[in-house]
Amino acid sequence: MIRIGAISALIAFLLDRVSKWWFIDVYELPLKGTVEILPIFDVVMVWNRGVSFGFLSANDDLGRWTLVAMNLVIVAVLLYWLKSAKNIMLSSAIGLVIGGAFGNIYDRIKFGAVADFFQFHWQEWYFAVFNVADSFIFIGAMLLIFNSTFGNDADDDKEKE
Repeated sequence: MIRIGAISALIAFLLDRVSKWWFIDVYELPLKGTVEILPIFDVVMVWNRGVSFGFLSANDDLGRWTLVAMNLVIVAVLLYWLKSAKNIMLSSAIGLVIGGAFGNIYDRIKFGAVADFFQFHWQEWYFAVFNVADSFIFIGAMLLIFNSTFGNDADDDKEKE
């Protein structure tokens, strides 16, 4: 199961890196500003210095490296959990979260902030800007919830009752 989690993490990390490379270096999104793709979806260059939705903004080096350290602690906990994973869904889910986290950690170390691009909106309501790594973290978290509710882990809990 560790191998499945590692492969999931590597795929998530690589897809995130390729997307950020393409948007920043090839497409040159920082020079273009906001680009409308659909009436409800834009790509826009945002450097997120905080965590999700800009919470805990880290505008100085102390904050930046504190967030890197916190993310690495979370990844270490996830790696420990991955060692005990008993099914493919759980291993994959943990791997997706780890890969997404490493994608954002890479940005924070290299750029001092996380590159975000995707933004959904409805008329004047704009939702948070996110990236591929964030998407993998979200998908992994949803799979963790699904697995704990309906997967083998849920069955194990019912047997213990």
